[in-house]
Amino acid sequence: MHCDSTLILCDSCGQAVPDQAGKEVLYQVEKVRFRLELCAGCLDAEMKRRDGHRGVPGFRKRAAIIFTIGSQDELPRHGEHLNSTPS
Repeated sequence: MHCDSTLILCDSCGQAVPDQAGKEVLYQVEKVRFRLELCAGCLDAEMKRRDGHRGVPGFRKRAAIIFTIGSQDELPRHGEHLNSTPS
């Protein structure tokens, strides 16, 4: 029996979305990667905010997007809105 009732919380906005709708996003700081799950809206905003991204095989999902960032301080945080411009 297959059950589609698993939800994940977006690591940025906290919205509950079906697991299959969550997007796996990797952020790379030097040689360390951080894995987050974003809802489609937060992923869209993050792709518009960042200059470049590339696709890679995902850890949990078939495909993931990777962003190279300068420090952990640039990671999306729960409760922060990605639509705001960086200071």
